[in-house]
Amino acid sequence: MAVPQLVIAPDSGRLPLSSRVHELGNRGDDTSRLTEGGAIHVCVISPLGSELYGSELQCSGGAEFQLFLLANTLAADAQYRVSVLTTVKDGEGTEQVGRVVLIKRQARGRLNATSWGLALKTLWGYVAAFLEMFSLFRSINADVFVHASAGVEVGAYALICRLLRRRFVFVVASSADLCEPYGKVTSPLRWLYPLGVRYAHAVVCRSVEQQRWLQLNFHREGILIKAAHAERRPSCIDQPPREREALLWVGRITSLKRPQLFLDVVRRYPNTPCIMVVMKDNGSPELWFDVRTQAAALPNLRLHENVAWHQMDVFFEQATALVCTSEYEGFPNTFVQAAMAGTPILSYSVDPDGVLARHQIGMCAEGSFDLLLQSVQQLLSSKVLRDEYGRRGYAYAIKHHRLSESVGRFKQVVRTLLRKNADVRYSRNGA
Repeated sequence: MAVPQLVIAPDSGRLPLSSRVHELGNRGDDTSRLTEGGAIHVCVISPLGSELYGSELQCSGGAEFQLFLLANTLAADAQYRVSVLTTVKDGEGTEQVGRVVLIKRQARGRLNATSWGLALKTLWGYVAAFLEMFSLFRSINADVFVHASAGVEVGAYALICRLLRRRFVFVVASSADLCEPYGKVTSPLRWLYPLGVRYAHAVVCRSVEQQRWLQLNFHREGILIKAAHAERRPSCIDQPPREREALLWVGRITSLKRPQLFLDVVRRYPNTPCIMVVMKDNGSPELWFDVRTQAAALPNLRLHENVAWHQMDVFFEQATALVCTSEYEGFPNTFVQAAMAGTPILSYSVDPDGVLARHQIGMCAEGSFDLLLQSVQQLLSSKVLRDEYGRRGYAYAIKHHRLSESVGRFKQVVRTLLRKNADVRYSRNGA
């Protein structure tokens, strides 16, 4: 995928953001663009993804990266117009990034009510935020709005889209979003989250496991569109590969990613080069400091911070294996990137749909650190095994996780939704 060029549009003064984006969707209320011959307008809601579209093109979380790939691939099709609604600390306004219109909304701060008493005190804050978002959605006037990750905002987005007669697609980011009735949402207004899941016009799942949780806890079926990555053919597939360099860990520094486990692996293999590619999480400053401090004391570990997304493939191609230590995931982007690069995957506990064992592209330790160490030793000791895992991983990724296939299925969902009164409430056969 070509790196998008950043073009900054002139500032429109201090008018409300909804007024400044009104021209993006200045047309009537008919959502059926299929019969009008015009481009279908899709608005991707990605509050935490602004860095992906910035001048440094930095990496972000997995859900945001998948939305980024979706937005740019859709925008390359003349039948679609794509805008991305994101949140920034300052500089509210609009920018043209390649073929994508970036709508930057000023961060207002999350309303974290931890008790019913605080919830009542902040009720007006929620109402004001809802009214502001309603006005912004109406001004954007997209045919379809897309959002990933759990939160009370899912209910607000679904309700706003119903009121505006627009379509809302919710994308499941993690299996933890579905395994309980409220997911991991803890606000007293957490009831808005399951309401949003039920009232979304379509729910996209990344794994069969997520489809099952969705049916069990939310009583509706999801559409399987697997996490994807741009098709590429690593050199190791066509020619004898050069020796891979290091064990690789990639992720945001949060407790659920459990980076300390990888640091323990690094200590157990002092003669093995290891690499951590990390992204800072503002909610875990102490863990960030701790990981950096420990990493500095390990001579066989190199730490890379906030690497640009388009530079990530190099790390996967040079890795002996990807090591995942997460407590839970959806379908990790890193699994797809590793498989596409012909890199074996070693996981502490995450194995969505059992793909590692079923397709023989890696090993899962089922939550046992000793088994994880055994898996590392097994791979380090056998170049033949590494090459076999790598070739099978690449074949698996090309068959199941091609970006063109994923976006093609999303287009089918959009076109179904834009037919009058259409909700997608059943699962079509997904690869």
